Amino acid sequence: MIVVGIIILNIILSKFYFRLDLTKEKRYTLAPVTRTFLKNLENEIFVKLYLTGELNVGFLKLSKSTREMLDELRRVSGNRLYYEIIDPTENIDEQSNLKDFGFQYVPVYESTPDGRKIQSRVYPFAIIQMSDYEIGVNLLENLPGLSGAENLNISIESLEYKFMDALRRLATNEIPAVAFLEGHGELDEIDVYDITKELSAYYQVDRGTLTDNPFILDNYKAIIIAKPQENFSQQDKFIIDQYLMRGGNILWLIDAIHVTIDTLKKTTFTVGMYQDINLSDQLFRYGVRINPVLVQDIQSALIPINVSRPGETPQIVPVPWIFSPLLNTALKHPITRNINVVKTEFASSIDTVGNLPNITKDVLLRTGRYSRELPTPVYISLFQVNDKLEREDFRNANIPVAISLEGVFQSAFANRPIPPGVKINTSDIRYTSQFAKMIVVADGDIIRNEVRMRHTGNPQITPLGFDEISNQTFGNKQFILNAVNYLTDDAGWMTLRNRNYELRLLDKEKLSNELLFWKIINLLLPILIISACGAVIPIWRKNRYGKNK
Repeated sequence: MIVVGIIILNIILSKFYFRLDLTKEKRYTLAPVTRTFLKNLENEIFVKLYLTGELNVGFLKLSKSTREMLDELRRVSGNRLYYEIIDPTENIDEQSNLKDFGFQYVPVYESTPDGRKIQSRVYPFAIIQMSDYEIGVNLLENLPGLSGAENLNISIESLEYKFMDALRRLATNEIPAVAFLEGHGELDEIDVYDITKELSAYYQVDRGTLTDNPFILDNYKAIIIAKPQENFSQQDKFIIDQYLMRGGNILWLIDAIHVTIDTLKKTTFTVGMYQDINLSDQLFRYGVRINPVLVQDIQSALIPINVSRPGETPQIVPVPWIFSPLLNTALKHPITRNINVVKTEFASSIDTVGNLPNITKDVLLRTGRYSRELPTPVYISLFQVNDKLEREDFRNANIPVAISLEGVFQSAFANRPIPPGVKINTSDIRYTSQFAKMIVVADGDIIRNEVRMRHTGNPQITPLGFDEISNQTFGNKQFILNAVNYLTDDAGWMTLRNRNYELRLLDKEKLSNELLFWKIINLLLPILIISACGAVIPIWRKNRYGKNK
């Protein structure tokens, strides 16, 4: 009867799926937004996973976690997701297919027991197919300054976001629109070409100037104001204000000080002056103030300087340039979590102002431990690279440079007349916003890519954030992309970036000092336990059963 009961119980339970996720971080539990999306998925999805083959322990863990994630996505989607594991080292066609997506193998160097160094090729990629469309996914995060174990752990944390980001792009039928604002000396299209190309994978990206139509921006999920150099008219400010009141989202990238590195390279010195473009009062009303200062930081990017004497062969040497701070990112915000430091150029600082209970403010980017602010006017010279940097001269730390604000804003035009030329009915004017978001960055160059041979027929564009001197890519592109995605995110997809898996590493110092002790324990303790059992049990049996006789 017991056997029959167990069989019947198993048959009944096989019709239901049930499990408990006992991990502290809920590693094996998909977010509600993910589950809802997968349950409503109509088309079939096919995934090619290339992370296989001769893998070390770290990549084996990432491969296992990826397969577990795909299994869970398949289950929740009602088996509308399939995946195949492919070893590209044995398939030249698949290697070529990966190259079409811009994916190159990752070289991994390991030591053999005999001391030799060997290199293996790892392909931490996946290609997701839906109907006739494909999207490539890079499963590996590689943040400079972090260990291999930390980067692999971050990669595992990002799996759900990366897969769902690709699936949403494939499954969506309507492409939201964002716009770069023009008409106030903003960056040219070629100056933001790289980020525009990146945003085009998610949005319809437009550019244009404002007119007298106060509803001209309503079709855009977000607008980007990238380094304006000319004054904003009251009419334009009103249109932007009412766009925000109707729930629009804005990314402000504003320079408070007028100075450019190109001018400095031509003249070797310049003076940075405060640049008033008539936005201070409006931003102040929204709860933020960009200060008329320049930020310097010992943690800074490099600049090439000719150190040879006049008449000698030029000798270019990279030296730290404290006017180009490398900003630290907020570790717990979905925009900046797990991205590299962000490079700036002649940045200012930001303060939050006013007691606005309906506004949530978060610092996204800040300077390092040793930094300072210089009030205007600021004398700037390339010869300053020869100055000896003393930490005691940089007494400020964590100066905010970028802030996000979200909530219910108050209009900057409350108790003020409507600017002349705006065609709007009084009943359509709003003085309290719907829920809206904005991000204010006190540096306009953070979004600008370098352009060589600008005035030729074949300009060369450097990827945003890539620094040719240090040969590393800073987090500028990822920051801007995440910022726009955050501004337009109504469903909460960006919260998937906040998954945090604690990395529980062995204590290397204790492991080194106590290695012999633990080896002995692991070797002898089991033998002692078995020997003790072998000695005690016969005595116990003899005493118990011998007495019964």
